[in-house]
Amino acid sequence: MASNTISLPLRILHLEDSVADHELAHLTLRRAGIAHTLHRVDTLDAFRDSLCQEPFDAILADYNLPGFTALDAWALISGQAGQPPFILLSGAIGEVAAVDAMRLGIADYVLKDQMARLPHVIARAREVHEARMTREQAVRELARSQQRLAELTEHLQNSIEQERAAISREIHDDIG
Repeated sequence: MASNTISLPLRILHLEDSVADHELAHLTLRRAGIAHTLHRVDTLDAFRDSLCQEPFDAILADYNLPGFTALDAWALISGQAGQPPFILLSGAIGEVAAVDAMRLGIADYVLKDQMARLPHVIARAREVHEARMTREQAVRELARSQQRLAELTEHLQNSIEQERAAISREIHDDIG
């Protein structure tokens, strides 16, 4: 059975100061058969501007950049709702720093000398992100449903009390 869905290319923002490393990431994704657009920026201002201009499906970030780190970029978006998965792609990050970054909420990390892992890491980070977004949506819908149920219960209770008062008045009038 043929699927009628059209797979759009992944829109990936790449925070990277090395053009060669950017091209290597692009080539790795292309060889893995992942349709994508890879937009490279190398400053925090360009990073912020790119995020304001269009939505991205994932963010790849080198850890050490001239004058700042990926953690500075993460701090810009970490509080925003629905931010895309943020993946460190670095050759100069130790395991301790990577684990600390993941504790802050960064989705994952890939060492540049293990670039072949990149397609798998992006796919897994997107799956986790989509599951988290679905869960958050379900929690919001549950809260709205509970609010509506509380309002309905209150309305029902008010209706019962009004009906009791009306019946009491009728009985009082009939007896009087």
